[in-house]
Amino acid sequence: MVDTKPVSERRMGPVGSENWLAMLDGAEAILREEGHAALSSRRVAEHIGVKQRLVYYYFRTMDDLIVATFRRLSERELKRLAAARSSDLPLREIWDVCIHTTDARLISEFMALAGRIDGLGKEVIHFIEEARRIQTEAISEALVARSARLPMDADALALLATSLALSLTREADLGVSMGHEGAIAVVTRILDSLEPV
Repeated sequence: MVDTKPVSERRMGPVGSENWLAMLDGAEAILREEGHAALSSRRVAEHIGVKQRLVYYYFRTMDDLIVATFRRLSERELKRLAAARSSDLPLREIWDVCIHTTDARLISEFMALAGRIDGLGKEVIHFIEEARRIQTEAISEALVARSARLPMDADALALLATSLALSLTREADLGVSMGHEGAIAVVTRILDSLEPV
Protein backbone atom coordinates (compact mmCIF):
# COMPACT_ATOMS: atom_id res chain seq x y z
CA MET A 1 0.00 0.00 0.00
CA VAL A 2 1.34 3.44 -0.93
CA ASP A 3 1.61 6.08 1.80
CA THR A 4 -0.50 9.00 0.53
CA LYS A 5 0.27 11.35 3.42
CA PRO A 6 2.26 14.48 2.57
CA VAL A 7 5.99 13.99 3.18
CA SER A 8 5.91 16.44 6.11
CA GLU A 9 3.24 14.33 7.90
CA ARG A 10 4.77 10.89 7.35
CA ARG A 11 5.85 8.90 10.38
CA MET A 12 9.62 8.83 10.43
CA GLY A 13 12.13 6.28 11.78
CA PRO A 14 13.81 7.13 15.08
CA VAL A 15 16.78 9.48 15.00
CA GLY A 16 19.87 7.82 16.44
CA SER A 17 18.65 4.27 15.85
CA GLU A 18 20.95 1.59 14.46
CA ASN A 19 19.50 1.93 10.93
CA TRP A 20 19.62 5.73 11.07
CA LEU A 21 23.30 5.66 12.07
CA ALA A 22 24.09 3.01 9.44
CA MET A 23 22.61 5.29 6.78
CA LEU A 24 24.83 8.16 7.91
CA ASP A 25 27.82 5.80 7.81
CA GLY A 26 26.84 4.66 4.32
CA ALA A 27 26.36 8.20 3.01
CA GLU A 28 29.70 9.27 4.50
CA ALA A 29 31.52 6.30 2.94
CA ILE A 30 29.97 6.90 -0.49
CA LEU A 31 30.85 10.60 -0.39
CA ARG A 32 34.42 9.79 0.62
CA GLU A 33 35.01 6.92 -1.81
CA GLU A 34 32.87 7.83 -4.83
CA GLY A 35 31.89 11.48 -4.52
CA HIS A 36 28.57 13.28 -4.30
CA ALA A 37 27.55 12.38 -7.86
CA ALA A 38 27.30 8.72 -6.74
CA LEU A 39 25.24 9.44 -3.63
CA SER A 40 21.64 8.25 -3.94
CA SER A 41 19.10 6.47 -1.76
CA ARG A 42 19.67 3.34 -3.84
CA ARG A 43 23.46 3.44 -3.26
CA VAL A 44 23.03 4.07 0.48
CA ALA A 45 20.57 1.16 0.73
CA GLU A 46 22.92 -1.14 -1.22
CA HIS A 47 25.88 -0.07 0.87
CA ILE A 48 24.23 -1.00 4.17
CA GLY A 49 22.12 -3.91 2.90
CA VAL A 50 18.57 -2.59 3.25
CA LYS A 51 15.72 -1.84 0.86
CA GLN A 52 15.79 1.60 -0.77
CA ARG A 53 12.40 2.62 0.64
CA LEU A 54 13.79 2.25 4.16
CA VAL A 55 16.02 5.26 3.52
CA TYR A 56 12.88 7.39 3.12
CA TYR A 57 11.43 5.99 6.32
CA TYR A 58 14.35 7.58 8.17
CA PHE A 59 14.91 10.66 6.00
CA ARG A 60 12.25 12.63 4.14
CA THR A 61 14.71 13.51 1.39
CA MET A 62 18.29 12.76 0.39
CA ASP A 63 19.08 16.36 1.33
CA ASP A 64 17.97 15.56 4.90
CA LEU A 65 20.30 12.55 4.95
CA ILE A 66 23.21 14.65 3.68
CA VAL A 67 22.55 17.39 6.26
CA ALA A 68 22.36 14.83 9.09
CA THR A 69 25.60 13.22 7.88
CA PHE A 70 27.43 16.55 7.90
CA ARG A 71 25.93 17.56 11.24
CA ARG A 72 27.24 14.39 12.88
CA LEU A 73 30.68 14.96 11.37
CA SER A 74 30.77 18.61 12.46
CA GLU A 75 29.66 17.73 16.00
CA ARG A 76 32.54 15.25 16.26
CA GLU A 77 35.04 17.84 15.03
CA LEU A 78 33.72 20.56 17.34
CA LYS A 79 34.08 18.18 20.31
CA ARG A 80 37.68 17.49 19.27
CA LEU A 81 38.37 21.24 19.04
CA ALA A 82 36.71 21.93 22.41
CA ALA A 83 38.80 19.19 24.04
CA ALA A 84 41.93 20.63 22.43
CA ARG A 85 40.95 24.10 23.64
CA SER A 86 40.76 22.77 27.23
CA SER A 87 44.16 21.07 27.09
CA ASP A 88 47.41 22.34 28.61
CA LEU A 89 48.69 23.31 25.14
CA PRO A 90 45.54 24.45 23.34
CA LEU A 91 47.19 26.04 20.29
CA ARG A 92 49.28 22.97 19.57
CA GLU A 93 46.33 20.65 20.14
CA ILE A 94 44.03 22.75 17.94
CA TRP A 95 46.66 22.76 15.18
CA ASP A 96 46.89 18.98 15.53
CA VAL A 97 43.10 18.69 15.14
CA CYS A 98 43.22 20.92 12.05
CA ILE A 99 46.11 19.09 10.41
CA HIS A 100 44.63 15.67 11.24
CA THR A 101 41.02 16.56 10.55
CA THR A 102 38.44 14.45 8.84
CA ASP A 103 39.42 13.36 5.37
CA ALA A 104 39.94 16.38 3.09
CA ARG A 105 38.07 14.70 0.22
CA LEU A 106 34.98 14.35 2.37
CA ILE A 107 35.16 18.03 3.30
CA SER A 108 35.45 18.92 -0.40
CA GLU A 109 32.36 16.84 -1.19
CA PHE A 110 30.30 18.59 1.49
CA MET A 111 31.52 21.99 0.34
CA ALA A 112 30.48 21.15 -3.24
CA LEU A 113 26.98 20.29 -2.00
CA ALA A 114 26.66 23.22 0.43
CA GLY A 115 25.82 25.72 -2.28
CA ARG A 116 22.98 23.55 -3.58
CA ILE A 117 21.42 22.28 -0.34
CA ASP A 118 20.11 25.14 1.77
CA GLY A 119 20.11 23.24 5.07
CA LEU A 120 23.64 22.00 4.45
CA GLY A 121 24.88 25.50 3.68
CA LYS A 122 23.55 26.66 7.06
CA GLU A 123 25.20 23.71 8.85
CA VAL A 124 28.54 24.40 7.14
CA ILE A 125 28.40 28.08 8.11
CA HIS A 126 27.56 27.16 11.72
CA PHE A 127 30.45 24.70 11.87
CA ILE A 128 33.00 27.10 10.37
CA GLU A 129 31.97 29.96 12.64
CA GLU A 130 31.93 27.81 15.78
CA ALA A 131 35.30 26.22 14.97
CA ARG A 132 36.79 29.64 14.25
CA ARG A 133 35.39 31.03 17.51
CA ILE A 134 37.12 28.23 19.47
CA GLN A 135 40.39 28.82 17.61
CA THR A 136 40.20 32.61 17.96
CA GLU A 137 39.62 32.41 21.72
CA ALA A 138 42.64 30.14 22.15
CA ILE A 139 44.86 32.42 20.06
CA SER A 140 43.64 35.56 21.85
CA GLU A 141 44.34 34.04 25.26
CA ALA A 142 47.82 32.93 24.17
CA LEU A 143 48.59 36.44 22.89
CA VAL A 144 47.52 37.99 26.19
CA ALA A 145 49.43 35.42 28.26
CA ARG A 146 52.65 36.08 26.33
CA SER A 147 52.05 39.85 25.95
CA ALA A 148 52.55 39.19 22.26
CA ARG A 149 51.32 41.05 19.22
CA LEU A 150 50.83 39.79 15.71
CA PRO A 151 50.40 41.80 12.51
CA MET A 152 46.84 40.44 12.24
CA ASP A 153 43.77 39.75 14.35
CA ALA A 154 43.35 36.39 16.06
CA ASP A 155 40.41 35.46 13.82
CA ALA A 156 42.50 36.16 10.71
CA LEU A 157 45.28 33.93 12.06
CA ALA A 158 42.70 31.21 12.80
CA LEU A 159 41.45 31.44 9.20
CA LEU A 160 44.98 31.25 7.80
CA ALA A 161 45.90 28.29 10.02
CA THR A 162 42.73 26.35 9.15
CA SER A 163 43.12 27.07 5.44
CA LEU A 164 46.78 26.08 5.52
CA ALA A 165 46.01 22.84 7.38
CA LEU A 166 43.31 21.91 4.86
CA SER A 167 45.59 22.72 1.91
CA LEU A 168 48.44 20.68 3.37
CA THR A 169 46.12 17.72 3.95
CA ARG A 170 44.57 17.91 0.46
CA GLU A 171 47.93 18.20 -1.24
CA ALA A 172 49.51 15.43 0.84
CA ASP A 173 46.62 13.16 -0.16
CA LEU A 174 47.52 13.86 -3.80
CA GLY A 175 51.23 13.30 -3.18
CA VAL A 176 52.27 16.97 -3.28
CA SER A 177 54.81 18.06 -0.67
CA MET A 178 56.51 21.11 -2.22
CA GLY A 179 56.51 23.96 0.30
CA HIS A 180 54.95 21.87 3.07
CA GLU A 181 58.07 21.65 5.21
CA GLY A 182 58.57 25.43 5.10
CA ALA A 183 54.90 26.14 5.87
CA ILE A 184 54.94 23.77 8.84
CA ALA A 185 58.16 25.41 10.06
CA VAL A 186 56.41 28.82 10.07
CA VAL A 187 53.51 27.38 12.09
CA THR A 188 55.98 25.74 14.48
CA ARG A 189 57.77 29.07 15.04
CA ILE A 190 54.45 30.78 15.81
CA LEU A 191 53.47 27.99 18.19
CA ASP A 192 56.88 28.14 19.88
CA SER A 193 56.52 31.88 20.42
CA LEU A 194 52.93 31.74 21.72
CA GLU A 195 52.98 28.42 23.51
CA PRO A 196 56.50 27.33 24.44
CA VAL A 197 56.91 23.75 25.67
